[in-house]
Amino acid sequence: MVVRVPSGEDQRLADHVVRLVGDLTAAVARERDPLTVAHRPDPDGTHAVVVPALDDLLHRVRDLWWQRLDPADRLAVHVAAMHRDSRPTPLGEVITACRLASGCGQPVTVPEFTSMTCGSVKPGPRGTWQAEVGTRPYGIGHIGEYGSIRAANAAVWDTIETNRELLRERLRTTSPLLAGVASRGWEEPDVSVWASAEQRDSDDTALVTMHQIAHRTRVRPAEADRWRAAHAAFPPPEPGTSVWYWPLVERWLADNGHLPDPIPDDRPTLPRDKTF
Repeated sequence: MVVRVPSGEDQRLADHVVRLVGDLTAAVARERDPLTVAHRPDPDGTHAVVVPALDDLLHRVRDLWWQRLDPADRLAVHVAAMHRDSRPTPLGEVITACRLASGCGQPVTVPEFTSMTCGSVKPGPRGTWQAEVGTRPYGIGHIGEYGSIRAANAAVWDTIETNRELLRERLRTTSPLLAGVASRGWEEPDVSVWASAEQRDSDDTALVTMHQIAHRTRVRPAEADRWRAAHAAFPPPEPGTSVWYWPLVERWLADNGHLPDPIPDDRPTLPRDKTF
């Protein structure tokens, strides 16, 4: 192994690295259990040859080296390894950086892990589509019911991106080192849509659920449902479903003074900010 020794203020660091490597090598050599992968007979068939397990040796050296680092150095090493990799950063590595930062007295409140990595759109009852983020029972779970596949899918992606941006902002405000983690490209979330090709082709974004109506009018779903029950002129749902045709609902809301300006899009309000 060749160590290039820099000049100036980095000299002390280089000397420290050289001493550390020497100490670790000596520590591994003192271990009792042999580093072997196989026994092979000599050509004459009478003796066995012990073959050093290089991977095992390197693993032990790495573990010993990691144990001797202080918390700040562990964080710096982890972040440096992330920057050396040109591929998108796995969210698990970002969470590890947050955990290491906590050991340095720089705690970062992290949204539920699965709320930033996966989601699904599934058929619901009576023509609705269920939007979920994460995996039960660990993630946020149910976001809401939507009248179209595209609306439910958008809600899932928006929730994931909202949680990711929340974490990025917390990283930026914690330290310059973690700000570098926030600026990296992170791995794409895994979002599955449980719909057939025919269902996708017939998807109508003008169909909305009571959940969407309440969100667009800035009221609770129970209040929106009360309008439907109390007013005979409230548009009926599509036959055999729990979805409404939005242009008709929008006209009724405007006539009765319930339509805000501007109308919010279907950006979801998170059920809770579950953190750890």
